[in-house]
Amino acid sequence: MGMGGGGQSSIFAGEPPVYYQSYGQEPKGMLSAEEKKNILIAIVALTAALTMAMFGGFFNMQVEFKEEPWVVGYIALVAFVSTATAFFLHEMAHKFVAQHYGCWAEFRYSQQGLLIALVLAAIAGFLFAAPGAVYIAGRIDKRQNGIISIAGPLTNVAVAAAAIPILIIMGGIVAAGFYTVIYFNVFLAIFNMIPVMPLDGAKVVRWNIGVYIGTLAAMGALMYFVFVYLPDYM
Repeated sequence: MGMGGGGQSSIFAGEPPVYYQSYGQEPKGMLSAEEKKNILIAIVALTAALTMAMFGGFFNMQVEFKEEPWVVGYIALVAFVSTATAFFLHEMAHKFVAQHYGCWAEFRYSQQGLLIALVLAAIAGFLFAAPGAVYIAGRIDKRQNGIISIAGPLTNVAVAAAAIPILIIMGGIVAAGFYTVIYFNVFLAIFNMIPVMPLDGAKVVRWNIGVYIGTLAAMGALMYFVFVYLPDYM
């Protein structure tokens, strides 16, 4: 099971395409109506895909539902929480840091990416998702772009770190659910730090190689703890 990243798009200085019709408009609240629609579609699709992937495909999920529907419901809840943290908070971190630097920034889902995720999860029980990205318009320098980029992975690390004490305290089936949440947040953080465009890592390297190496080393240590030691607490 794998999970691709969303991240944030390249910055364009001119007028964005018509698809980004909220550009230049004052949003009613933190998110525009268009962005809310895109986020909702992405979360629903990713939750469905992750749920099927955790059962090894749609057929296995269907069989399990007939025998123990509560199990499917619990896994769907875990998938939703994992999606809401690993994906949604990651993208919002990009958005709000970009806005802090005076940019227009909004999430747009990828129809092709979500469709591929659903098909692979349903047929092969494998999740590889490229759900979309936060598109940014504005003038920023290399440092600001690096900070915007690293904000997403660092948010995933923060979520994982906050969830670890809960897993240790709760134990049992709740701990198993939190382990999934932690796993996907750590995995998504490290995946997005791969220094290849358009992933976040490429922009962080361009900004500061020292920050990149230090951050990646810390993430690697966290993943080692999650894989090797954390299962002992479940």
